[in-house]
Amino acid sequence: MLKPKGGRPRKDSPKVFTGIRLDAEVLEAFRATGKGWQTWMNDALKEWLKDHSPA
Repeated sequence: MLKPKGGRPRKDSPKVFTGIRLDAEVLEAFRATGKGWQTWMNDALKEWLKDHSPA
């Protein structure tokens, strides 16, 4: 019987899949930055949270 290889290591803080509704021009602007646009959007939101209350 074959042993499973295990896959990639688990992250300390894994990403969570979510559905979100955005204005078309916002989404287009982030997508226009090319590959990795979702990571860039995540980083932009984290930066915004540093100066704003999430509630």
